[in-house]
Amino acid sequence: MLMNGEILTNISDLKRCFCLDELLYSYYNGELEIFLENTGEHKKAEQLRHITKNNALLLVRLYEIFDLPYEDSEEQIRSSYASAQ
Repeated sequence: MLMNGEILTNISDLKRCFCLDELLYSYYNGELEIFLENTGEHKKAEQLRHITKNNALLLVRLYEIFDLPYEDSEEQIRSSYASAQ
């Protein structure tokens, strides 16, 4: 899966390259679930399957699944995980 022009191989990559628009796009087209299954994140993939597509709390649920703080911007998330590597 690609995010911010980089190939993601694990959840740390996703957080380091975090882009909300691309995360939502990959969620809606099913790529995010496939990525999670392929990287061994079966529990997170299962959590995705339980989000209804019309759920007004979609963003909240996605942030919960990836253990991200709600108040952080995309830039804050990327910088937090880029410096952790």
